[in-house]
Amino acid sequence: MAGVNSRSFQRGYVVDTRSEKLTSYLSGLQLEMQDMEIWAASAPSPKALMSEQPFCVDTLPFEHWLQFVMIPRFNWMISEKMALPNQCDIAPMAEEAFKSRKQPGVVLWLTRIDELLTVS
Repeated sequence: MAGVNSRSFQRGYVVDTRSEKLTSYLSGLQLEMQDMEIWAASAPSPKALMSEQPFCVDTLPFEHWLQFVMIPRFNWMISEKMALPNQCDIAPMAEEAFKSRKQPGVVLWLTRIDELLTVS
């Protein structure tokens, strides 16, 4: 159907392909983090997750923010069929956070997520 931006019709209902791609990208990010051994085995304290700072920089390493805040929040938004953000700039923070311990695969997945979600 021409003019339907970022959506396709399947079995009589509209499926948001951005959500489908984001689900795939989040899975890829998780696998990359596991392969790089930066996926935590246990969750941080509830207090650490309550930070009011961007990326919880005062309470969490960046990879924990990805694992315990960003990924679950996006998955929740997708499962609840909420509107996804139209602007995302997480890759630059990843580059800064990982500058001393190179994680090009993680940055690549985050760049894909940024590009998918940023609507120009």
